[in-house]
Amino acid sequence: MAEKNEKKDDSNKKWHPLVEKFSPRERIQLLNVLTEDIYQKSIAEACDVTPSAVSNWARRNDYCPSNKSAFYLLKLGQLVNPEKTAEIVKNGIEKYMNELEKIGIDIRKNLK
Repeated sequence: MAEKNEKKDDSNKKWHPLVEKFSPRERIQLLNVLTEDIYQKSIAEACDVTPSAVSNWARRNDYCPSNKSAFYLLKLGQLVNPEKTAEIVKNGIEKYMNELEKIGIDIRKNLK
């Protein structure tokens, strides 16, 4: 049983490769949703970064959360505001599918 708990804890410390598909724009949108309800300091603690890093993400165009931080933002968003988080993710998927269509790859018809 202790082994299972250790493995579970390890999985919570690693980001999932799927997060790489989450664009900087979507990461910042999610951050903005979270800052409506949570202090930047608490977000920083959840992402294991400094509060100034979160402040930079929010205020500067040339900064955005890393893959690891984006993973924690998604998890936090799912807890705090699942509706808006789902909308951001859905819009990102739609944008990704539109980009695929532009290069001649239409997967929408195969999704139904």
